Amino acid sequence: MKPPVICIVGKNKTEKTQLMEALIKELKSRGLRVGALKHHKHGDFEIDIEGKDTWKYAKAGADTLAISSSVKFACIKKVEKEIGIDETLDAYFSDVDIVLADGFALSDKPRIIVSDNKEDIGIFKRGCIAIAVVGKAGFGFDDIKTIADQIIKS
Repeated sequence: MKPPVICIVGKNKTEKTQLMEALIKELKSRGLRVGALKHHKHGDFEIDIEGKDTWKYAKAGADTLAISSSVKFACIKKVEKEIGIDETLDAYFSDVDIVLADGFALSDKPRIIVSDNKEDIGIFKRGCIAIAVVGKAGFGFDDIKTIADQIIKS
């Protein structure tokens, strides 16, 4: 069974990474297994480099972490023993309770919109369910517990 996915969308440099980190920590503190998925729209990438978004999500406690672009896909998953090839072929996130996805603004998944103005909300909503708006146009970045409540209610 696929876990629910919540996309965190907004313009570049809008603190999406910090919001993802805080939500991962909050949802983990509530006993949930959390996956983090990063959309990389610039083609090639390296993974697990200190200071990069994927590294930050792993440090925040994500149980499964993946990054996807037009030319590459990578996944880091915490395991208790080496995973065999058959297990590797199973779904990457089948054992988490929820997946927070950084980006994927063109998907049809529910989303949290990071925005400082109301005009951008319409652009990023794209006819999808908006669970919350974070930034000057909505919840503050310090309202993590309330935002997590909204995620769990959805």
